[in-house]
Amino acid sequence: MAAFSSPARTATSNIGNEKEVKASELEGNFVHIVFFWLVNDDQQTRNRFLAELKFVDNVDVIRTIHIGSPADTDRDIIDNSYSYCLALSFDSIKEHDIYQEHKLHLEFIERASSLWNRVLVYDSVKVE
Repeated sequence: MAAFSSPARTATSNIGNEKEVKASELEGNFVHIVFFWLVNDDQQTRNRFLAELKFVDNVDVIRTIHIGSPADTDRDIIDNSYSYCLALSFDSIKEHDIYQEHKLHLEFIERASSLWNRVLVYDSVKVE
């Protein structure tokens, strides 16, 4: 699965003499973003968490996947205190709901929930 790389609609702009910039639209109409704060910040915990999180590669209702860590940005408005971010897109809330009840998702929660002490979720639908 491609991570956030849809050629569906492309916006272009020329800024001064700079190279042309293209922005692709995110695939799917529903986005599920999850922020995880791990209990321990050691490499063993991080490796185990990432290994457990790979289940998303095997859930067919997911359109795009992004697994990330905080960017090295420093502005007052930015909260980069989390350990990992998982952003998934789906065609609709129906596919998202299937994902929520999917055996692999439930097994992930059961196996990995001891690795984090905080989770924050943002869900959004595309504005037409």
